[in-house]
Amino acid sequence: MVGTRGAAATSLRELAREAGVPFGSTYHHFPGGKHELITEAVKAQGAHVDQLIERGRTEGPDAALAALTDEWRKVLERSDFRVGCAVLAVATEDDPDLRATANQVYRSWRARLAGVLTEHGVAESQAVRLAWTIVAAIEGAVALCRAEHSLAPLEAVAAQLGELLRSVIRPDNPAKSQPAPPTPRSRRRPAR
Repeated sequence: MVGTRGAAATSLRELAREAGVPFGSTYHHFPGGKHELITEAVKAQGAHVDQLIERGRTEGPDAALAALTDEWRKVLERSDFRVGCAVLAVATEDDPDLRATANQVYRSWRARLAGVLTEHGVAESQAVRLAWTIVAAIEGAVALCRAEHSLAPLEAVAAQLGELLRSVIRPDNPAKSQPAPPTPRSRRRPAR
């Protein structure tokens, strides 16, 4: 619900209905009301994405990117492009506490991505910049998918990010992601 309309436009009653819980029990579990429930929902989404990124530690950065892309593809298709990222929704709200929570989640995603990249041979300074790029590109792609009612932006961004990842992973790193496909130039026969 928050990822659809934002925090300000979502009532506690709507949140309870979507979660399938009685409205009266929301204050029992979330005495801080709507604000607390939204904060916890954003943190939960953040933790879920953290887990997806962690796949990259063993399977490589391409696996982390694929997990993120697959997750958003499912969310967008299942919701008929109505649901976006709750983290982004609260990051742009007027509530400074919700913005702080969103920024904490974004910092966690970037730190995990940068960690995965450095473990796979990317220089730390480049890994940090690339982590910013990945988060911004995926968030932007999800917004564009919703606007266009199409997965095309997500697919295009994921393909470009995949190429970028493969270009920066050290070739001598044993934990390297999938090898990059041959470029048209490398398919040519050597001159005689």
